[in-house]
Amino acid sequence: MNYLAHEAIIREASTGAIPVEELSALTVEMRRLWHRIARDEAQPHADRQLYWVLSALECGSRRMSDLAEHAQTSQASLTGIVDRLADRGLVQRTRSDADRRVVETSLTDEGRAELHRSRTAFIGRLESVLSPLDAEERLAFLALLRKVTDTVSEPPSYGECP
Repeated sequence: MNYLAHEAIIREASTGAIPVEELSALTVEMRRLWHRIARDEAQPHADRQLYWVLSALECGSRRMSDLAEHAQTSQASLTGIVDRLADRGLVQRTRSDADRRVVETSLTDEGRAELHRSRTAFIGRLESVLSPLDAEERLAFLALLRKVTDTVSEPPSYGECP
């Protein structure tokens, strides 16, 4: 999408509370930041979806509907993702003791190890992206991010168990 079309969409969607030029610049910079952090030539998009599912299972087994919500995908797509994870030995499916109709998915030891490897690589990329900032700037950036994200309602992120 060219810049003018991008700015036209923002102008149409904007309520006018923030100048369109500022919103446009924020949109571009947020996208660039996410791509710099998330992009990993060794980990294509499909593998990033696998990672989100693995992270959702870190705190224990989950039903498919819970996993689909966490991974922000349909249950049909999630079935394919969980199939691939199971084929690689990263997750296992078991019937619930409370309700035999319910199938729960949980991490295997290899799944935990893969999650650790993926998380370590992600942290390395994040460190690289933040390296131009000194310690004070990183703390200010974190404070601003928290101020923005404190109003966002979403499932717990990885590492946060309910």
